[in-house]
Amino acid sequence: MVSYNDITKFTYYYENKRNTELLDLLFTICNSKNIIDIFNFLKHERFSEENASIKLIYEESELLIFKEDFLLDIPTPETKTHIIDDFSVSLDYPNIIDYACKPMHCIKSISYNGEDHILNSSKDYNIIPSTLYRKIAPHIQYYIDNLQNIKIYKIRHIESRFFLHIESIIRLIYFAFVSDFKNLVDEKLFLMKEFNFTHEAFDNISFLEMRHYLESGIHRINEINERNNPETRGIR
Repeated sequence: MVSYNDITKFTYYYENKRNTELLDLLFTICNSKNIIDIFNFLKHERFSEENASIKLIYEESELLIFKEDFLLDIPTPETKTHIIDDFSVSLDYPNIIDYACKPMHCIKSISYNGEDHILNSSKDYNIIPSTLYRKIAPHIQYYIDNLQNIKIYKIRHIESRFFLHIESIIRLIYFAFVSDFKNLVDEKLFLMKEFNFTHEAFDNISFLEMRHYLESGIHRINEINERNNPETRGIR
């Protein structure tokens, strides 16, 4: 679950351009660095409540993105093994490696002379011979083409497609989890006052659940103010 405190952290990191911490938080909560896992996680968590939506300003008009409009055509994992010269190369959709997302990250492992080499860091990828990579590249393109078919959102004729770059991942985090930091802090203080929440309580409740408490608290204050208003009580 993405908690209210998580949303506050995502927002703070995004507004202050602290992308490394933003991504680390995503990896921790998602429990994966695989791009397909991340897509499915973002879509599920952002639209965990029925009728949830994302507001988007487009050409000075407000558009609402619903679950059926967001992250369309996500492919399923598909591991393939290719024999190239004396190497056995395993491919699938990429992980984010050292805060970057590149086509070469579709290479999961390379086997040679009975030894398996799992690729987990930029250092691992940098030792791939350029001649071998050129032969692997046409097979990698299959995964890249499928990723570029993903639509971040599509509303009627308006659509935005995904590109394999870390900035696209950050943009998805923005759509899914970023709000306004000042507003979040103000809301948090209001809810702590009205409902006696502790700071730790916000780790155990989702952003959408907390919105219901906020609406309830505002409604209650409005009722009290109305009862205490001399005009509404008919007092002259």
